[in-house]
Amino acid sequence: MNLRFAAVAVLLGSAAPAYAGTAVYTQCGPHDGYIMLYRSTQQFDELAKLRCGQQLEVLSSAASYLQVQTVDGKTGWILQSDVTSDAPPSAVSDSAAALNTPVRHYATDVPALTLTNRSILDLHHAHASSDAIVSKIRFSDCAFRTSEFDLRELKAAGISDKVILAMLEKQKPLAASTNVHELKLVVPGGTAVEVALSREVSAEEVQEGTVVNMTVVKDVVVNGVTVVARGASARARVMGVRKPASLERTGEVAWFMQDASAVNGDALPVGFAAKQPNLVPTGRFEGYAFLLSQYRKGAPALVPHDRTFIAVVNADTVLRVPQQVVTKPANPPADSTSAANLFAR
Repeated sequence: MNLRFAAVAVLLGSAAPAYAGTAVYTQCGPHDGYIMLYRSTQQFDELAKLRCGQQLEVLSSAASYLQVQTVDGKTGWILQSDVTSDAPPSAVSDSAAALNTPVRHYATDVPALTLTNRSILDLHHAHASSDAIVSKIRFSDCAFRTSEFDLRELKAAGISDKVILAMLEKQKPLAASTNVHELKLVVPGGTAVEVALSREVSAEEVQEGTVVNMTVVKDVVVNGVTVVARGASARARVMGVRKPASLERTGEVAWFMQDASAVNGDALPVGFAAKQPNLVPTGRFEGYAFLLSQYRKGAPALVPHDRTFIAVVNADTVLRVPQQVVTKPANPPADSTSAANLFAR
């Protein structure tokens, strides 16, 4: 992930000093699937994801970082707290880990042609490119497991962030409704959905993959029908965290919108608009806009502050809404508009 920050593992304890020429091993926290290796300590561009327990050789040190070399010759920088001099029970190398990737058994109560997490892992192990996997996701029925644990397992196996974002966006289609009294609506791509944080998120709980609960603050209306009601739940997800190094240096959280609950119960795929009110800083990764939020040591990572954010529907989306849940405002407002028009008012 070529970002100006990287997800830094949360670790328990501190590592003993390491000296040039000595061997060290990556140590993961209780919820971490890998450790980041950076190209430099200035830009923190990702060089590689190192597996837990991987052996490294120390070349030099600078402040709280070590310059290390992997067994396959990669040279980069790693946090000193991310390594230990104690060899784990089964230290792994890049090649050994690739041959001994643990296989997890997934539910088999889905059609054979439906993509699952296992399908994505199989495609990855068959050396399919990220673009090819994303294309297959977009044009296939899918039944993915996207809990925090499942996402960490995928990342630990080497699945790219681009693929994981596509998995999060794609929802398994619901079975066709047998109720003839339903309304078929097309929610145009770019339709604005205003959301706010449901609660503050503490520094202790925020980590890569954490779900951030959001609330829709304004009805979303299409053709005079409310498709997403005010007060509906929505979800964002953390994609990276940089913890504050001291009281003087702020930490940073990168997070992106995932979906909002439509009136029929469907998860409507949405993403943050590239432009936000109140000059909230944003970035882009693989075509997705994400927010950058700063916080200080000892303070919550994300705080509502009565602030709203603008999300947009990712693409034209068909909703089948049963007549019994169709709601029309007493004083119908203009239909919900795009984020661009929202800022143009």
